[in-house]
Amino acid sequence: MILEIIAIIIIVLYLLKLIFWIFKTFFTTPSVPSTPKIHKPDFQKDVVYLYQFPRTNTVPNLSSYCLKIETFLRAFKIPHEIIETPSLRSRNGTLPFVELNGEHIPDSDLIETKLREHFHVPNLAPELEAQATAISRLVDNHLLGLIVKYKASEEGWYDALLRGVPGPNFLKTILRPIIKKLFMSKVHARVGLSIGSFTEEETELLCHKDLVAVQNSIRGKFLFGDKITSADCAVFGEVASAYYPFPNKFQRIIDSHYPKIREYCDRIIAELWAEDFTK
Repeated sequence: MILEIIAIIIIVLYLLKLIFWIFKTFFTTPSVPSTPKIHKPDFQKDVVYLYQFPRTNTVPNLSSYCLKIETFLRAFKIPHEIIETPSLRSRNGTLPFVELNGEHIPDSDLIETKLREHFHVPNLAPELEAQATAISRLVDNHLLGLIVKYKASEEGWYDALLRGVPGPNFLKTILRPIIKKLFMSKVHARVGLSIGSFTEEETELLCHKDLVAVQNSIRGKFLFGDKITSADCAVFGEVASAYYPFPNKFQRIIDSHYPKIREYCDRIIAELWAEDFTK
C-alpha cells in the first residue's frame, strides 16, 4: 500500500513537471527576469555599490568580470564601495552587479557602458574605440571560454574557491570531489555552447591565437598608450585572474611565449593595485 502511494506521488509529480514544461514551452513568451529589489536603500548619490565574490589571498577576485569592473572603477576614480557576497546575484543570476542611485545594473558589459555614460568617461577616437570594443569582446567571450577550462583543470582552483566558502574544513574536504565534478561538467557544457568543444591541443592552439592578438595590441605602456582604457580593464581582468592565483598551464603559456603581456599586467598592478594585489 505504501509503495503504491509513493508510486502515485512520483507519477503525479512527473505529470505536473511535464505540464509545466509544456506550458512554459508553448504558451509563454521568453522575457527578461524581473529586477530584484535594491539591497542598499540608504545609498549615497553617485556612489557605485559593486557586489562581487569574496576576495582571495592571492588576487583581488577569482572572477575575471569582477576584477574587470573593480579595475575600471579604480582606473577612472569612480566613487565606489565593494560589497562581498557569497549568495546575492544579479537579475541574470550572476556576479558582478552594481547599484547606482537606486538602479540595479547586471552584467559587466552593461555596467561598463552605463558607468561610462553616467560618469562621462571619455571615448577614444572612433577607430581606436572600435578596436577597443573588438579586443574586449575577444577576451570577455572567446579567451574566457579557453581560460576557464585551464582554471577548472587545476587543483589550485578548488583550493582558492573553497577558501571563500564558509564552513569547517573537514566538510570542504568531503565536498571537494563533488564540487569539482559539478564545476567541470558545468564548464564543459557552457564552454561547448559558447565557443565549441575542443581537445587540449586545440584549446592551446586557439589560446595562442587570442594571446598573439592581445600582445600585438599593446601599443605602449597600456593598450592605447600611456592611459588605461576600459579595454585594458577587460584584458587585465581576464589574464590576471587566471595568471596570478596559483600555478597553472595558462601561467606557463604566458611565461613561455608572452612576456610582454606579463609585463603589461605588472604595470596595471603597479598603477592601480599596488597595495591590494599579491603576486
